Amino acid sequence: MPPRILLCGDVFGRLNQLFKRVSSVNKSAGPFDALFCVGQFFPDSPEQLDEFMAYVEGSSQIPIPTYFIGDYGVGAAKVLLAASKDSANRGFKMDGLRVCENLFWLKGSGNFSLFGLCVAYLSGRKSPEGQQFGTYSQDDVDALRAIAEEPGIVDLFLTYP
Repeated sequence: MPPRILLCGDVFGRLNQLFKRVSSVNKSAGPFDALFCVGQFFPDSPEQLDEFMAYVEGSSQIPIPTYFIGDYGVGAAKVLLAASKDSANRGFKMDGLRVCENLFWLKGSGNFSLFGLCVAYLSGRKSPEGQQFGTYSQDDVDALRAIAEEPGIVDLFLTYP
């Protein structure tokens, strides 16, 4: 049976709303195997940070494996720096850095296999060199170009904007 994947755009840190909708869709048309979020994942104002952090810190649960590429917004640097320092995320990990249970950050560019699908991605926005979060570099684009030249099929390509 092929995997069942949900996709969404900008979340802006509204994780209560997102996961309530995901749970509802999962009940009525599921089960779904994963959720991919493109667009800005983190809040666009500090008022939404508490709701967002409840999920990151584990007091609220994420219902299905969730992968995101919009690694910018309020709180992004703090959360992603902590994820980067986690010993479980050391080394070259194209299948997502684990932020918390069921939440994975697709950093930079890469590809990985998920439930038999080949997923390629380019995370963040184009920006001058040197920013650690929220942007991609020419190196990320070059790496993605090399992936595209390899034999095989990319089933899902995630990018934004």
